[in-house]
Amino acid sequence: MMMIIIADENSITYRVVKNHEEQYSIWPTGKDLPLGWLEAGFDGSKQSCLDHIETVWTDMRPLSLRKQMEVLAKEPPLKDGGDSAVTTGPSLVERLSVGDHDVRMVLRPEHSLSALRAAVDRGFVQIEFINTKGGTTVGFQIDLSLSNTSKLKDESGKGDIQLVGFFTLNFQKVKCIANISLQSFDGKGKLELIS
Repeated sequence: MMMIIIADENSITYRVVKNHEEQYSIWPTGKDLPLGWLEAGFDGSKQSCLDHIETVWTDMRPLSLRKQMEVLAKEPPLKDGGDSAVTTGPSLVERLSVGDHDVRMVLRPEHSLSALRAAVDRGFVQIEFINTKGGTTVGFQIDLSLSNTSKLKDESGKGDIQLVGFFTLNFQKVKCIANISLQSFDGKGKLELIS
C-alpha cells in the first residue's frame, strides 16, 4: 500500500528573496535559490513573508528605472516646456526632404533580385535611409502609376528602378522617391512633404 503525504502549506517555511533590481519574492527555505536572487533577511510562513514584502517593497519600479528617473529629475527643465527632448535644427522629415540621400533596400530573406521582385509584386517595400542616426527604415505601398519598375523584367538584373509611395512619418504625410540599383540594391532617395 502506498501513502501519499501532502504537506500542510502552513508547515512550509519561506524566506524573502530579492534580485539585483530590488524586486521581491518568496522561496521555500531549504531549496537552493534560483540564479540572480539573494536572501533579504526575513523567514516565516508564506503569509508573513508576503506581509513583510508588502511593508518593505513600497516602490514597484525596478532599481535601474528608479535611478534613471532620478537622473532625469535633476536635469534642467525643457526650454519649450514640452515633454520631449529639445531638438535644434530641422526635423528628420525636413532633413530627408532636402537633396538626395543614400538608401538601401531592406529585403527578406536575402538581398536578391527575386526578393526585390517579390516585394514589388506584393506592392510594399522597405527602404533604409542609411546615413541617419541609427538608420531610418520606412515601409510604404508602391504607387505603380508613379514608379518605374520595368527593368525588373529584364533577366540581366542590370539597371535602376524608381519606387514611389506615400506614408506618414512623424505625423507628417510624405512621398518617398527612391532610385535603386538592381546590382547593389542601394541608391538615392528623398522625401517630399505633402501639404
